[in-house]
Amino acid sequence: MDPLKLTSLSRLFRGAAALLLVAPPLQAPPEVTQEVDVSLVVVSAAEDAIALFDPDTGERRAFFRVGNGPTAAAVSSDGRTAVVTLRGRALSGNSICVVDLHAAAIVRTIPLTVTTKKADGSSVVRSYHRPDDVVFLPGEARVLVSCAAEGALLQVDLLKKKVTGVAEFGRPGADDIVLGHDGKVAFVTSRSDGVIYAVNLAKMTVMKRMDAGGGATGIALHPTRTELWATNSGTNTISIIDCEQLEERMEFPCGAMPVDLAFTPDGKNALVVNYQDGNVSVIDARSLRVRALIRVPRVSEERAKERPVAEPVAFGRSALPSCVAVDPSGTRAWITAERSDQIFEVNLSDWKVVRAVDSPGAPAHVSRAGLTAEALTAPIVPIAPVEGPGGVSTDPWERSFPGGGLPSPPQHGPR
Repeated sequence: MDPLKLTSLSRLFRGAAALLLVAPPLQAPPEVTQEVDVSLVVVSAAEDAIALFDPDTGERRAFFRVGNGPTAAAVSSDGRTAVVTLRGRALSGNSICVVDLHAAAIVRTIPLTVTTKKADGSSVVRSYHRPDDVVFLPGEARVLVSCAAEGALLQVDLLKKKVTGVAEFGRPGADDIVLGHDGKVAFVTSRSDGVIYAVNLAKMTVMKRMDAGGGATGIALHPTRTELWATNSGTNTISIIDCEQLEERMEFPCGAMPVDLAFTPDGKNALVVNYQDGNVSVIDARSLRVRALIRVPRVSEERAKERPVAEPVAFGRSALPSCVAVDPSGTRAWITAERSDQIFEVNLSDWKVVRAVDSPGAPAHVSRAGLTAEALTAPIVPIAPVEGPGGVSTDPWERSFPGGGLPSPPQHGPR
């Protein structure tokens, strides 16, 4: 681990007063459509799979393979569809897959390639590798995908099954993604050089490259303020970025190797996952003080030997928590632990772990899928009998977007 970055007091705490002079709270989101079922979507990097769990009982509902080295999943607003990044292992992955969560089946896999026609009529194909994160764009017919190998943010059309836009960063490194409140700007962390990129989505161009702490990794947008927080795993700090001015407002210390964070729905608290410490810091979003420490159960000595880490003294018997997801109700959260192969449920009223659920190997990501009635009854829209020259999807069971999902494929399976 790198030591805590030595910065002057003016850097660590500059702008503290500005935090009290924030813009008026943003309007509350509209009421959520009635949900008929809820599942936890867990990505297992070790078993190349997705598992679905009942969040109330911990019962495993489904388990299916999705591809080599999955890392993250974005779930549509209607809870029907997930898009999963396939990062790969020794061989770098360069695709994403679309999953029907209700049918527990893959609908299609989309390669992350761009074909460019040259003046002489020949074509040049460029591939983008090691996709790390994925988020839905408004309307949910498209997603954003970060590719670490080339350092790029891709826009992928799920119906056309192809990449429709690319923002190149000019160097390797692209990790977590978050959309701005207006859906017009995306922010992408780069762990390798400790920066955050602001990308104009209409032009797919980099608006600004902002220096953060070393190893910028996890990122989350404050639900009621125009600021985002980023975890800096290399310097054990958190950066607060002004989304309007596109500059770092301040940086403050936290636990050892923070890798992910999420806000409670009211924006009062941030849950910061400390990978090395093996716990989650609950930080007051106003005072920036630690309100509580959620202790993720450590692994046994036997498991620690079975799952060795590069720095055994520093990590000890940490369960290696890596991801946190907060329920929209604000009453509970779930934390993945890669070393213990478990998902931990946390009661947010007292910040205590109340349940441990056994997961497929090395759970890397967890998200909540609330299935709506509309997702099950939406009409199916035939698009075309054969695939057109524009690459438009011809799957007859697809339904139109927005709506977020794809209904179950016919009995003969997807084409």
